[in-house]
Amino acid sequence: MAHSQKLSDIQLHLLRFFSERDVSNEETIEIQRMIARFYAEKADKLMDGIWEQKGFSEEKMLGILNPTPSSDSLNS
Repeated sequence: MAHSQKLSDIQLHLLRFFSERDVSNEETIEIQRMIARFYAEKADKLMDGIWEQKGFSEEKMLGILNPTPSSDSLNS
């Protein structure tokens, strides 16, 4: 059995908006990119806040991603 889901206010608004005008394929792609950019920027801001809260830095992340052997492991 299919589960029907109510459309959100923004979905209804966009449906009404675009039903009243012709949108070319190029415009469709541009709009999709704008929406993707909007959410990418929100994700960036969220991650910046997490990095600041956790005290992360580029150097710290590089150390995690590219660990150097400790002096103990060189002597074993």
